[in-house]
Amino acid sequence: MSDALTFTGKERLSLADFTALLGAAGPSAEDSWHARLVVLDWPAGSGDLHAACAPRYVRVVDTISAQLADLAMARLPSPDAASDRQSFVEDRLRDTGDAARYGCWAWYPWLRTIVHVLPPDEFFEVITNRNQDKLTREEQHRLRTKRVGVVGLSVGGEAAVTIAQEHLAGEMVLADFDGLDLSNLNRLGAGVDELSVNKAVIVARRIARLDPYLALTLYARGVTESNAHDFLRGLDLLVEECDALPLKLSLRHLAREQRLDVIFAGDERGFLSVEPYRTHPDLPPFHGLVTHAQRSRASYPTALAFLRDLTVWLGGWDRISERSRESLVRVGSDLAGYPQLASEARFAAGQLGHVARRLLLDEPLPPSWQHLDLDTLVPLP
Repeated sequence: MSDALTFTGKERLSLADFTALLGAAGPSAEDSWHARLVVLDWPAGSGDLHAACAPRYVRVVDTISAQLADLAMARLPSPDAASDRQSFVEDRLRDTGDAARYGCWAWYPWLRTIVHVLPPDEFFEVITNRNQDKLTREEQHRLRTKRVGVVGLSVGGEAAVTIAQEHLAGEMVLADFDGLDLSNLNRLGAGVDELSVNKAVIVARRIARLDPYLALTLYARGVTESNAHDFLRGLDLLVEECDALPLKLSLRHLAREQRLDVIFAGDERGFLSVEPYRTHPDLPPFHGLVTHAQRSRASYPTALAFLRDLTVWLGGWDRISERSRESLVRVGSDLAGYPQLASEARFAAGQLGHVARRLLLDEPLPPSWQHLDLDTLVPLP
């Protein structure tokens, strides 16, 4: 697998292309990470699609009438417009001659499923409709031009899905070299059927199921010193969530050179860092909190020695929770790793989504790092 794999969201297969791929067994589950988009041009229709899918046990999901009803509701929301909405749906389907030709079909090889979806602009209109006016229509279209990179896809994976689900970007660039472990399922949005699958592939698949048109670039071997420039090229925002200490620091040096904003959240007492290098190019990397060269994990004599240095990236040993400190001193003896919880990972993803939205819309956020600690915000009486 090369360093970067790219899906633009514009590639289309004909029914003949799709049928040929099915006959050749199609992409393997291991290689499939984005939807393959199929269009049915005249004279192909519903019967031809089902005839191609049935012998290969590909499930066909067609809710296009309901999606068109959603589109009609978005455009004609008045309670008095019920008949107009019905006519809207009927006219759209009638004009195609065969409803199966309307829009596009998203084929998910790893699911053995093909799904009928609205055309790209109509799909975008409906799926973002309930964002208004927390995001205005104009803002949503501006965000559609943005490119967001996420490196480290544990907490970062939850953040990537959040950013994609709010449609804060038109392209996501995802990087992680690691596979999913059973112990990761205490906090990550994945399943036992995905154990050992690369985390970048898992997150890309989650995003593809939310929006089959969203452009994706995948670094399934992770970001390294040799490909970091390529990874950062063209980004409008970097979400940095990796555990490799030298890479955390070097990415910030490169981001500052490129005047690229960086955000980072830790699932530890609500830690959040906002590093707006676009408007503050003289900001020291990570607010100057890291003052010495960073070492690889393998160079540390003990797990605790590494974890103490890792906590610098969470505000320092004295700023993590007492329970976390008690756990960390046991890592390597009777605990396997840093304690993390699903609720904290989701909270971190929410924080990252919030500041990503504001930075991508050019709000002049100042540099900051802080703990948005729910134990403090929701104290005991």
